[in-house]
Amino acid sequence: MVTQRILFIGNSYTYCNELPIMLAQLAAAGEKHVEVHQVTAGGVTLEWHAQNEATLAALYEAWDFVVLQEHSIRPIQDMPKMAMAAAALQSRIAVTGAQTVLFMTWARQHFPEMQAGLARVYAVIAHEIGARVAPVGLAWEAALAADPSLALHTEDKSHPTPLGSYLAACVFYATFFGESPVGLPAKLTTAGGEALVEIPEAQAQLVQSVTWDVVQKPS
Repeated sequence: MVTQRILFIGNSYTYCNELPIMLAQLAAAGEKHVEVHQVTAGGVTLEWHAQNEATLAALYEAWDFVVLQEHSIRPIQDMPKMAMAAAALQSRIAVTGAQTVLFMTWARQHFPEMQAGLARVYAVIAHEIGARVAPVGLAWEAALAADPSLALHTEDKSHPTPLGSYLAACVFYATFFGESPVGLPAKLTTAGGEALVEIPEAQAQLVQSVTWDVVQKPS
């Protein structure tokens, strides 16, 4: 079985609830094998990563995909700085031949109209640097439209609940493999058997279906 090596670069939106490990577990259930790594720190931007020694060192390794996740409000507040940092990181990634994937984040719970701006900025920058987009934010928006009772945000109205991270993992599964996540497990554990997330089947089916619909839409 071919192993896909994936590096996640970002902040707490990525490391909350062990999102990369959730993806690895979904991949294993789909009879795929991924090796996930991350360089993350709370509250940081891509500009910070573009100057961080650990991030730059990691980019010299061999990867199949490198995921870039910007600070949640940087695309709205300072798109030029985001674009410059993404381009700088892409110049390093391109040397290894890895595919860059931008992690489109979601709107704050109390500011849902923010999603349109996020989607626009991620699409523009992806085009500029030759990257793909994992439309997590759009899938998040679609899932809430289908069922407003879904608890995707934590009490701070910003960070993801385990269900929110599960949704993101489904988006990455569909984005990386071009396959529907429908039917994948709703209960995930670590390699050591510790619980990551256990979602009611109806919610899991909704999230999986919405995710696949969003990923298939033309960008």
